[in-house]
Amino acid sequence: MKVLFELLVVCLLGSLHAGANAQPEEMGLSEDEQQVARRYAESTIASEISKIMDSVMQKNFVDFLLNQREKKSKPATAEEDPEERLYDDLLKKLSLHEKQTRKI
Repeated sequence: MKVLFELLVVCLLGSLHAGANAQPEEMGLSEDEQQVARRYAESTIASEISKIMDSVMQKNFVDFLLNQREKKSKPATAEEDPEERLYDDLLKKLSLHEKQTRKI
């Protein structure tokens, strides 16, 4: 839900920015300046959407891995499976990466 709200805010800000440049003659902008401003606004919106989608995909992947881990039945053996250890390491790295990206 939060992601959809962020996406909506980014789109609204982009449309406001485009509306502010709707009358360039009154603002004294040349045609080249208009194109640069428009490209900048479009690339900013695309960048923000890309960041949001990346974070959603990361969260979904971690959730998927956690769900798979819960579904998997563990045998009651004393030895740890090497695949299980790799799986645990991957989960730890992903959660650490997600925490680091949230701080930024």
